[in-house]
Amino acid sequence: MSNIRLTIEFDGAGFSGWQSQPDRPTVQDAVAVAIRRVYPGKTTVYGCSRTDAGVSARGYVANFHTDSGLEPGKWQLALNFHLPAAIRVHRAEFVPASFHARFSALSKDYRYRIVRGYSPLRHARVWELRHPVDAGRLRRALREFTGRRDFQPFCLTRDKNGFCNVMKLELDESGDELEMLVRGDRFLYKMVRRIVGAAVHYGCGRLTLTDLRNALKGRKHRPFRTAPAAGLLLDSVKY
Repeated sequence: MSNIRLTIEFDGAGFSGWQSQPDRPTVQDAVAVAIRRVYPGKTTVYGCSRTDAGVSARGYVANFHTDSGLEPGKWQLALNFHLPAAIRVHRAEFVPASFHARFSALSKDYRYRIVRGYSPLRHARVWELRHPVDAGRLRRALREFTGRRDFQPFCLTRDKNGFCNVMKLELDESGDELEMLVRGDRFLYKMVRRIVGAAVHYGCGRLTLTDLRNALKGRKHRPFRTAPAAGLLLDSVKY
C-alpha cells in the first residue's frame, strides 16, 4: 500500500466544510469521489482540519492509502480531471505509511482578511466592517489569546481537550485591509473566527479586556459576533 499526500486549494463557498456530512456537499466527499473514479474501491481520505462551512484553503493537506500503483504525478492529473473547478490538487507525493494529515501536523496557519468599508470585488473573501476599528486596540486584544490555554469555554465546543497552543497572532495593515495571521498547534470548532470576532469588537470599543478574559474563562461577558467564514483561509500546514 502506498500513502499519498495531497496539497489542495479550494474555494469553500459552496461546501459545508471539509468533513463528510450526510446530504451536504463537502470537500472530503468530492475528493473521495474523484479518487474512486480514478481507482474504484473503498478509500478513506484524511484531512488536516475539519474547517467550517464557507472557509477556503490555499495549502490544505490530505492523505489516503492505495494499492493502485499509480505514480503521484498521475494521481494529481487524474484527480484534477474529476474534481470540480472549486477544488484543485497542486501536489501529490509519496509519504511514509505512518504519515497522517491531521495527527502528524505540528502547526497550522490561518489568515483572516478584513476590509474597512465596502468592496464589491473582495466581498466574497473578506469581512466588510462598516464601522471604525482601531488597529492598535486589535493588536492589544490579540495578545490575550497567545500561548497555551484552555479554549474550550471560549469556543463552546464539546471537545474534551480544549488546550491549544496559539504560537503567533499578527496583524498586518495595507490600505483599507487588515489581515490577521493565526498560528497554532490545533484549533477548536470556530476558534479562529471567535478570536477574530472578539478582537474586532474590542477594536471597535464594544468590549473591554475584562470581557475578553471572562470569555476565555467561560464567565459572563458582553456578547460579540463570531467573524464570518468568508474572510477565513487555511493558508498552510507544517509537518
